[in-house]
Amino acid sequence: MKFNQSAKHDAEEFERQLKDQEKGMNELTIDEYLRNRERYLAEGRAIEGNAAQQAARENAYLEKVNELRRKGFSLEDAEKQTNEWLDTQAALHNPDQIAGGRADNIGGMGDKGVNSSIGIQWRYRIDIVDEQIREMTKKMTSEQLKNTYLNVKLTH
Repeated sequence: MKFNQSAKHDAEEFERQLKDQEKGMNELTIDEYLRNRERYLAEGRAIEGNAAQQAARENAYLEKVNELRRKGFSLEDAEKQTNEWLDTQAALHNPDQIAGGRADNIGGMGDKGVNSSIGIQWRYRIDIVDEQIREMTKKMTSEQLKNTYLNVKLTH
């Protein structure tokens, strides 16, 4: 599955986030993927995802403040820089909920613009993934669905 990386986004950050999405998808069984997709299609983003993202943001805030304090910054400066940094960051689902990810699975922080770009592109790509997986499942037993992991390749 090919994603488009805009020139305005950092190439390394885009690659990192896309690889994390790929890794997250490939850690899902087909059964998990299908159940998560069905829930997403029925309900949209799960509300518990908001709490998980907020907890990740709070944890990242504390870690960043402590990191800056260890580097000799005053508490006030560390908090100011951390808030400025946090404004550019998103708590990342790996994979995004639209791509079958679990609402409570946050894989860290990343550039907000890159995250939004990947998230928007999923809208136009996930139907292809769904179609391919559903086609494969026609020949699979219930046991195979629960024990077979996705094998997805995401590129840009």
